[in-house]
Amino acid sequence: MNTSVIIAVVILYEIVSIGGCALYLKMKERKNKGGQAAAGDDFSTGGQSMTWPVVGASLALSLLGTVKIFGIMQQAINLGAVVAWFSIATIFPLIMISLGTGRWVRRLKVATMPELFGKMYGQKIRLFVCAVIALQTFVILTIETQGLGTVFNALSAGKVSVAMGAIIGGIIGIFYVIIAGMKEVGMVNVVNVIVMYVGLIAAAIILGHVLPGNGWSDFEAYFMSSGQEHMLNFFGAPGVFFSFALNNILALLCAQSVSQMGVQSAIAARSEKDIKRAVLVSAPVNGIFGLITMTMGLAGKYMVETGNLSLPEGVKATGQAIGTQVIIQMMPGWVVCLLLAAFLGAILSTFAITTMALGSIFLNNIYILKHRDASEKQKTMVVRIMIVITGVVAMAIASKLPNIINSANWSFAWITPLFFTLVFGLFWKQSRVGAVATMGVSWIVILLYTFTPLPSVLGITLPLIYIVLIVCIVVGVISYAVTKGERGYMILWKEEHGIR
Repeated sequence: MNTSVIIAVVILYEIVSIGGCALYLKMKERKNKGGQAAAGDDFSTGGQSMTWPVVGASLALSLLGTVKIFGIMQQAINLGAVVAWFSIATIFPLIMISLGTGRWVRRLKVATMPELFGKMYGQKIRLFVCAVIALQTFVILTIETQGLGTVFNALSAGKVSVAMGAIIGGIIGIFYVIIAGMKEVGMVNVVNVIVMYVGLIAAAIILGHVLPGNGWSDFEAYFMSSGQEHMLNFFGAPGVFFSFALNNILALLCAQSVSQMGVQSAIAARSEKDIKRAVLVSAPVNGIFGLITMTMGLAGKYMVETGNLSLPEGVKATGQAIGTQVIIQMMPGWVVCLLLAAFLGAILSTFAITTMALGSIFLNNIYILKHRDASEKQKTMVVRIMIVITGVVAMAIASKLPNIINSANWSFAWITPLFFTLVFGLFWKQSRVGAVATMGVSWIVILLYTFTPLPSVLGITLPLIYIVLIVCIVVGVISYAVTKGERGYMILWKEEHGIR
C-alpha cells in the first residue's frame, strides 16, 4: 500500500475517532444540562463518572506510549528478549495504582498528588513536589511527542522528519484532549484498545508467515548460530537482568505509582470499586503489548542482518525505525493501517493524559491558590491553555531527546523519593524533616551521580535507581524514626471516619 494512503488512513482514523467521541459527549452534555455545556471539574476529572472498563483502558494507555512501543523496539535490537521485562514491569505500578495510590487519592478527595503531600507535610513541600512532578511529567510528554514524530517519519518513509512529525502529532494530540476533556480521553481510549489488539493479534499471526525462509525456525537458528543466543533469552546476557529488567521493575513501581499521569485516570473513576476493578483491564492490556513490539524489534534485527530488510533513504537505522519498517514492508496494507493507527492512538493517549496532568497540577496547586473564587469556566480555560502551552513546547524539543528508555528511567528516579515519603506519611508518621531529608538527599545524589565523575571515582557501577532506592530507605527510615511528627495521615483519617 502506498505510504501516502497509509498516512491518510491513519490520520483519518484518529480524526474520526477523536472528533466523533468529542461530538457525542458534547451533544450528550448539552442534552443533560438543558443546552449548557459542562465545564470545570468535568473537564479534568470527567465528573468522576468513568466506569472501571474505561478507567482500565485509560490507565493501560497512559503508561503505554512511546517507551512501550519504540523504546522496547529500540532496546530489543541491543539487548534482545530481555526487554520484555520492561513490558512486564509496567504491570506493577498499574496494580499499585488500582489497589493503592489511585484509591488513596480518591478517598482523601484531592485532584493531584502535590495536594496530598500538602495535606501531610504543608504548603512549602507541596510546592516542591508540584515542581518535581510537573518536570517529570513534562519529560514524559516530550518523549511521547518524539514518538509521534517517529510514527510519521516511518509512515512517510523518511519524507516527514521526526521534528515535523512531532508537530503534526502534537496538534492531533491537543485535539485529542482539549475539546471534551477527560471523558473524551476515556472514550477514545476504549476505541483505541479494541483497534490496537485487533491489529496486534493479526500482526503476531502474520509475522510468522512473512519472515524469510522457514519463518521462526530460521529466525531462531540465525541467532543461535551467530553467537547471539542471548538475544532469545528472557534473562539476557549475564548481568543484564539485574542491570535492565529488575532496574525497570523497581523504577516503574516506585515512580509511576505516584506520578500525576498515573493517577489522573483513577481520579476520574466513578468509585473506589471501579479503580480496584480497573486492573482487570489495565494489567493485561498493557503487559502483553510490549511482548509483541519486542518481537517486532528482534524480527527487524534478524532481517536487516540477513539482508532481507532495507531502510528507505532518510530513515535512520535505529531500533524503533527498524521495527516499524518490519510492519510497513512485510505486513498487508490493512494490518499496517490498523497497527500504526493503534500505535499512534496509544502514544496520543499518553500525550493527552500527560498534558491533562500538567494542566491539573497547575490549576490545583498554583492558579487556585491565587484565584480561590475562580469560576468553573475559568478553571476549564486555564487547563486548556496549559494543555496547549505544554504541548507546543514539547513539540519544539522532542526531536532532540536521547535514548527513549534511558530518558524515561532518569525521569523516574526523580520522583522515586516521593513514593517513600507518601507511604511513610500516610501509614507511619507525618514528619516534615523526614520528608525534606529523604527527598533532598536523594535529589542531590541523582545530580552527583548524573553530572559528576563521582561514581567512577568511587568505583560505583550500580544503575541509578538502585542508588536512589538505597538512599530513600536508609535516609528515610532513619530521618523519620528520629524526628517528630503526627501519626500517619491515613491512620488519622480512618480513626476520624470510624474505619478499622
